[in-house]
Amino acid sequence: MQKMRRISRSDSAAVLLRQRENAVHAVPPRRKGIRRTQESRSRAARERLLNATIDVLIDRGYNGLTTKEVSGRAGLSNGALVHHYGTKAELVIAATEQVYDRCIENGEKIANSDKARKHPLQAYIDDCLHVYLGWPFLAAVEVLVPARTDQTLMVQVDKFMQHYRHTMNDVWLAAFQRAGINRNDAAFLMMATLNMIRGMGINSLWQKNMPHYKKLLREWAAVAESGVFDGRHTELR
Repeated sequence: MQKMRRISRSDSAAVLLRQRENAVHAVPPRRKGIRRTQESRSRAARERLLNATIDVLIDRGYNGLTTKEVSGRAGLSNGALVHHYGTKAELVIAATEQVYDRCIENGEKIANSDKARKHPLQAYIDDCLHVYLGWPFLAAVEVLVPARTDQTLMVQVDKFMQHYRHTMNDVWLAAFQRAGINRNDAAFLMMATLNMIRGMGINSLWQKNMPHYKKLLREWAAVAESGVFDGRHTELR
């Protein structure tokens, strides 16, 4: 099983890291003639450290992540890393929290798109696929597994995960309602879809089959949009 896990992570890491090259905000280049302030240098250093942390986390997992490798990939000294983040846990939490802050920004754009106004469930699926079938969820899983038996770590993880979920529930509930779907129906469609895609995300850790997942989700959207589930209700969580 451990061998299978390593092979799965190795096979998927390259694809996910290529996705990150387009998704991660690059540190803006320094313009000639402008001396950077200490705060701007610190901000740039933190950005490089957090980006490197996610790369190592996806590549090696939480237990395989070392601050030495993170600082090396970031092009900074280990002393610089410790100056900004005192512990490995603090570093990983900060990096994963930043990932989900960016997921919020991306999700808000999708929720306010023309597609969301016409086909909110399909747009919601797009948002969930980006998170749970992409590198953000993989990074979170690598933190959630050790946090399961580390209550101190779990408290920190739970804080930013709850913030992400509550924020996106509000964003998408508003999007569904703008499209003319009442709150109860929207809540049911959102929670059913979310948990379906979460399951696909877990399954994809060892058996990635995106065409199959997308086919199932297209069929789910078609059935849901036919109105067969109208009148159902569940709590947003």
